[in-house]
Amino acid sequence: MSEPMFAVVDVETTGLFTSMHDRVAEIAVVRVDSSGAIVDRWETLVNPQRDLGPQRIHRISAAEILDAPTFSEVVPALTEVLQGCIMVAHNLRFDSDFLGYEMTRAGIEIPDGFLQGLCTMRLAHDYVVGNARSLAHCCEFFSIENYRAHCAGDDAEAAAGLLGRYIDLDPDRPEWSQALGVASSLSWSSRNSGSAAFIPHKRHALGAVEKHFLSRITAHMPEYTGPEEHDQYLALLGQAMLDSHLSVHETRALVRLADELGISQDRCRKLHAYYVEQLAIAAWADGIITPAEEAELYQAAALLDVDGVVLEHALRNPPAVAAESGPVTGKIRPGSTLVLTGAMTRERSELSSFLTEMGYVVAERATKKTDLVIAADPDSLSGKAAKARQYGIPVVAENFLYDVLGVPSF
Repeated sequence: MSEPMFAVVDVETTGLFTSMHDRVAEIAVVRVDSSGAIVDRWETLVNPQRDLGPQRIHRISAAEILDAPTFSEVVPALTEVLQGCIMVAHNLRFDSDFLGYEMTRAGIEIPDGFLQGLCTMRLAHDYVVGNARSLAHCCEFFSIENYRAHCAGDDAEAAAGLLGRYIDLDPDRPEWSQALGVASSLSWSSRNSGSAAFIPHKRHALGAVEKHFLSRITAHMPEYTGPEEHDQYLALLGQAMLDSHLSVHETRALVRLADELGISQDRCRKLHAYYVEQLAIAAWADGIITPAEEAELYQAAALLDVDGVVLEHALRNPPAVAAESGPVTGKIRPGSTLVLTGAMTRERSELSSFLTEMGYVVAERATKKTDLVIAADPDSLSGKAAKARQYGIPVVAENFLYDVLGVPSF
């Protein structure tokens, strides 16, 4: 049997309470040996199959977890990492509550004693001067780097560093050997089939740039499409661009539609250029393009990978007859039914009051009669957003409230 170790665990969650059905969105395990040295680090994002909650805290986007494994799919690899270990966490009660909740949901029985491990927050009272509850303060006290707070991997590694410092300062403290003694006696139920093939789904690297979605549309395809197919693509494009943002759900829908209709990558590029030209024509409707409108046009061109020369020509050459509207379908006007979802930057009740005063109907559920769903994250996995996509209802970002509908942004 291999040497027992400490498993320093950190989870990022959709909220604070398992009783409110909050879920794990990221989990990390950093294993530490009896001397306090870090052995390895394992982490993965988890698809919580629900809205991500306060994203401003954990900074996980819905786009990042769309293809992440569910917790049940993570379990085989996770239990293999936890074999022969005792749990450690900074605020053990919080992380152990969520780990126990998710394991129970997945039908896994946690060995007795594993969750009753060591808490680096509680232990800090013996070794840290000042705010011992704060992981940031404890790390600063010991000059431990934590590059991304509220990233499960970095927080777990920071807490592992704390544990190592505690052991260095107090090597004969009985809790270390007692905890490792418990670890050596624990055995997890065998559900490890296929764990070797499991590939953790990690956060996007800082500064990473994804390929434009046009690259996923077939480059070489016989052109058998005509105005009807092009109109269908432009209609979906107009719906997707309502909030001047393209979510992962929307780009996948555009790629899928282009494939279904037999529209080639080159044709899509031409349709994108046409769309931007039509936006510019609409902006000329009052005889002037304001700096704000110009900025929005450049943003649209960038999102659609349209050559700047196309837009510059449209900006320099106003149409002989100004259009009344652009190619965007499904205009949202007072009387439209709106649904709000996700943890937005302001209370939903406050936003609902503004929208009601402006003449919109704010509903609690998405139905076939809903005109638009406004989400904290346009790739939200909330039930409302999922229902909207099922019905073909646009899902837009929160900024649509302020930039398009005119809700006060203060």
